[in-house]
Amino acid sequence: MVVLITGVTGGLGQVIARILTEGGMTVYGTSRKADQTISNCILLPMDIKDSDSIANTLREIVAKEGRLDAVVNCVNEMIIGNVEETSVEEFRSVFEHNVIGAYNLCHQILPYFKKQNNGVIVNMSSAGGELAIPYMSAYTASKFALEAFSEALYHELRDSPIDVVIMQPVAMHMKRPATGNHLHLTKGVKEQSKSHAMVKMMANDTEASKLTPEKVANRIHKVLTSKKRPLRVRMDKAHVLSLLKRLAPQSLMDLAFKKILPV
Repeated sequence: MVVLITGVTGGLGQVIARILTEGGMTVYGTSRKADQTISNCILLPMDIKDSDSIANTLREIVAKEGRLDAVVNCVNEMIIGNVEETSVEEFRSVFEHNVIGAYNLCHQILPYFKKQNNGVIVNMSSAGGELAIPYMSAYTASKFALEAFSEALYHELRDSPIDVVIMQPVAMHMKRPATGNHLHLTKGVKEQSKSHAMVKMMANDTEASKLTPEKVANRIHKVLTSKKRPLRVRMDKAHVLSLLKRLAPQSLMDLAFKKILPV
């Protein structure tokens, strides 16, 4: 199986590349910086925001391998800040990375999949794709949108041999600082803003999480090697959060947010 992973230089992307390679797959990864090295995959320069860059990458892989069986969209941008603090430019950037880039790649890869009569699209969402989180409006809005177009595409392709899978992990415990670049404050955040407390809370959740990139990567490997693939794969707390969102009355959700969010 030939697999393309976007955003492969991130913490999760590198682990997915390693697990899939160890599982016998041929793995290509993309990054905007061509001078980086990832030992577990063939790294290609690609800008997810550039249509020509995506087209060139797909052509190069298919020309070399004769096929491309799956894509894992792992590009992810997150900013923390309330609506007033988040500029339109920052909001747009999150959507360009998390939604439009993934949409563009799906749009361009479908002709290849249809020609070879098979393919798998794995889009990395999160629990924030079903549960809107205060102080993370840009991020959760982008994940809602990612899930919406992924689900629509799933229905469009349901009678074909092309599958669409939405992965929903939650905060993962990684070997990196708890408040690294993945927890990124908007530029407009003031010193007294509750957004700072939100960063600390998310850092604590990450540090305490029992979900690891290895668990997510192994689940993706299982999805890719399965004959029957689900639309959504909810992991760890995503199961409970999704259930609460669908069944709990708004008054209960309001109370839950009041207890867990910064005050």
